[in-house]
Amino acid sequence: MKLLGRDIDARGLLRAARERLEARGIREDALAVDAEPEPLLEPLSYLARALDANADPTVGLPIVTHRRGLGRGVVAAKWVFRRTCQAFINEALGRQRLFNGQVRDITAQLAAEVIRLRARVEALESEKRGRERTPKLGPPPRRRAGKPRR
Repeated sequence: MKLLGRDIDARGLLRAARERLEARGIREDALAVDAEPEPLLEPLSYLARALDANADPTVGLPIVTHRRGLGRGVVAAKWVFRRTCQAFINEALGRQRLFNGQVRDITAQLAAEVIRLRARVEALESEKRGRERTPKLGPPPRRRAGKPRR
């Protein structure tokens, strides 16, 4: 396929889109759009993967530039800076890396607690629905005051 004069690999594009959707928790076996208006998401796994991917601030982003001409020089300068100053970057951001790991761990614990509480609420709601379905018996008939029972 050609778009604006550039070759696009349709299979590669489809594979990349599928990987991004799976990373966000969108099921591969989701029903058709007519049967299911929105695909089911599992945001917890997506957010956990995002936290894992971005937990270490000492890992640099890819070095790219939008400039033409001098762009290669800018990329080379960024690369040289990163190579020569990586020890200082690691030292400066070491505490941030520890903090990010602790935030990730406590977030996982809180998410597990939320999942446990949701399951408990669902169990209580189903128990309540079960009690509401059973027929309620009225109070026992009252005895008349006048004649003693034999």
